[in-house]
Amino acid sequence: MKIKLEINAKYKELEIHICHEKNAEEVAVSYQTIKDAFDTCLLAYDGTEVVPLSSHQIIRIFSEDKKVYVATDKGQYRLRERLYELEEKLDGTRFLRISNSEIVNLKKIERLDTSFAGTVKMFLKGNMETYVSRRYVAKIKKALGV
Repeated sequence: MKIKLEINAKYKELEIHICHEKNAEEVAVSYQTIKDAFDTCLLAYDGTEVVPLSSHQIIRIFSEDKKVYVATDKGQYRLRERLYELEEKLDGTRFLRISNSEIVNLKKIERLDTSFAGTVKMFLKGNMETYVSRRYVAKIKKALGV
């Protein structure tokens, strides 16, 4: 097995390539190992049940009444971590803080409405809507290239 590291300004985000002449077991194991290493898993709570959530399932994380919740396609769950802890834990290229009380998955944004003065209305998958606070508008526009 050869491992090559290339640092180049043309890459704006981390890329990992696995190349082989055929789809061997070694290729599948390597792919799954790398994928799992970058996929953060959160433990959410639905009453007394513990629900492991992959970062790919998360649409938004928000606080309400001093509690932190995560919204997915399958429902809403309670988290025990604080928003600032989750912000540090989650991939910064996929998740972005849009207010003091909310973090969204950038891959789950369907569209933005910028017709409101100073704020942005965000439409997410699962028919969810939220607002980007004025303080975070420039940050979200930069992250999305708007």
